[in-house]
Amino acid sequence: MSGTRSRKPLILWIWVVLVASFSGSSSSKCEFKAIFNFGDSNSDTGGFWAAFPAQSGPFGITYFKKPSGRASDGRLIIDFLAQALGLPFLSPYMQSIGSDYRHGANYATLASTVLLPNTSLFVTGISPFSLAIQLNQMKEFKVKVDEFGHLSDNKESKRLPSPDIFGKSLYTFYIGQNDFTSNLAAIGLQGVKQYLPQVVSQIAATIKELYAIGGRAFLVLNMAPVGCYPAFLVQLPHNSSDIDPFGCLISYNNAVVDYNKLALPASHIPWYSSSNPKAF
Repeated sequence: MSGTRSRKPLILWIWVVLVASFSGSSSSKCEFKAIFNFGDSNSDTGGFWAAFPAQSGPFGITYFKKPSGRASDGRLIIDFLAQALGLPFLSPYMQSIGSDYRHGANYATLASTVLLPNTSLFVTGISPFSLAIQLNQMKEFKVKVDEFGHLSDNKESKRLPSPDIFGKSLYTFYIGQNDFTSNLAAIGLQGVKQYLPQVVSQIAATIKELYAIGGRAFLVLNMAPVGCYPAFLVQLPHNSSDIDPFGCLISYNNAVVDYNKLALPASHIPWYSSSNPKAF
């Protein structure tokens, strides 16, 4: 199979954003009161290290000038998104000190998976905070907001949003990569691919549950081209015929494209774009 197929569709798919909206609003502006994020290290702003403190430099060196709970030397996509929407950086749900949840919360933790790690092959080296756990954390957060949100003189309510925030928020997902990559070495690409429909179904089920508690706008980021990751180019078995002109693994990137197509069926999902604002 040629490298052309593996690269060109990937460019078209990799940063495509899914926004499903049921509010019927025709406004073209992205005005959200809060962001609630679900994810892994790609969008973790401190959850993992709040649970397991151990982070040191050079994490955070380029922007925060110190470790900031991110698996990065600077900001993440979720940080840039918050800034673009005029919102502060998201506080990790797991972080009890210094957090402010008036504009949302971040449930993402490094090494998280969509599928439950103790009920699938994805066990070794994986965070216990799977998407199901993150959803339960979100539900518990809403319970607390409903409980304390009307008590303006309560110290807990000063860090929480108003109870009507959930229908005015953006719910973001940047998760699924670890379900793809964590067992490539153990069961191979074909073994991993058979689990991908389950991953997509779990994300869809989570969105439905969030809709049931008031969520109306959902943004799902596609999986990145893991076949271009230097670590996998070194670790995963392959031959020269599986390398495209850009030096990436064709078979793995083709699998990523297939996953993204599963996650984003254009025939069933309203697309948001500047030329189609009513879809949002």
